[in-house]
Amino acid sequence: MKKILFRADGNAAIGAGHIMRCLSIGEAARELGMECAYVTADPSFERLIQEKGFSCTVMDTIYSDMDSEWTVLAPVLTQYQPDTVFIDSYYVTTDYLKRLRTYGKTVYLDDVLAFAYPADILINYNIYADRRDYESLYAGSGTETPRLLLGTKYVPLRREFQLRKVLPVRERVEHILVSVGGADPERMALKFLNCFIQDKELAGRCQFHFILNSLEPDKETIKEIAAPYPWILLHENVQCMSELMLKSDLAVSAAGSTLYELSACGVPTITYVLADNQIPGASEFEARGIMVNAGDCRRKTDFLAGVCRELKLLAADCGRRKDMAERGRKAADGTGAEQIVREAVMQ
Repeated sequence: MKKILFRADGNAAIGAGHIMRCLSIGEAARELGMECAYVTADPSFERLIQEKGFSCTVMDTIYSDMDSEWTVLAPVLTQYQPDTVFIDSYYVTTDYLKRLRTYGKTVYLDDVLAFAYPADILINYNIYADRRDYESLYAGSGTETPRLLLGTKYVPLRREFQLRKVLPVRERVEHILVSVGGADPERMALKFLNCFIQDKELAGRCQFHFILNSLEPDKETIKEIAAPYPWILLHENVQCMSELMLKSDLAVSAAGSTLYELSACGVPTITYVLADNQIPGASEFEARGIMVNAGDCRRKTDFLAGVCRELKLLAADCGRRKDMAERGRKAADGTGAEQIVREAVMQ
């Protein structure tokens, strides 16, 4: 039996994306008969990983200083003896990756092209991933170019998003989904809530479904404000996200990995940027006609008004919503996690 070790982090500062995509790959690997384990710097997502049926070693180290964790990580690697190690963090260094390769085949998940990563396989599943960018990155670096797995073919979505059919786009918009990411560092859930309540054309015209993650900083305030409004529904501990997405006519979402889930479900979406690494994705989704990019919520002065304006425009244009849904479905078919395991681990 092949053994895979995942080294990834998630917390209030960096969100849940790294953990969630590694869990998707782990679940696909398990279904193919492999053993998987996880290592994290802190316990933020230990319980979630264990609830998924995987072991999780918490190192109690600093996630942003990975070179200092070797005194704890090395014994874990020696004891587990993985065939393949997946590493998913923006804080890796050249020395870290070189050392990691002595313990097994290394697979690095990238989306920022920070430096020439010394790994065996590199995955960038993002819609903007371009082989030419990596050829330039490695040219003259002295580091051998890894095997590259690029593009939305490798988006590691959970099995629930492997959908043969989705509901047709409805003429009338009745349900709008609002997703602000795993940690909501810009406090966007509260800002959107107040904005939609105050907008006379949106308030009460449809149901707004807010996803409140465990790390949401304004959860209690949001519950208090939303209580008098029956058209605002709050969702916590969502067990089947695809079910909630499939009933949505429109969505507002931060430009993270959730965009690929929404694409797989055929949900027309207004996306926005809350971190620099999200800029390329938001731009490319808009360029391909899949989503509307509302811009950077940190810098755009009329950002909230712009989101409301785009919601009204899309609600009134069923033809455009149908086109966006079709383009999204073609971009993400939900089989990427299995594809990663077959090409990165089994070959």
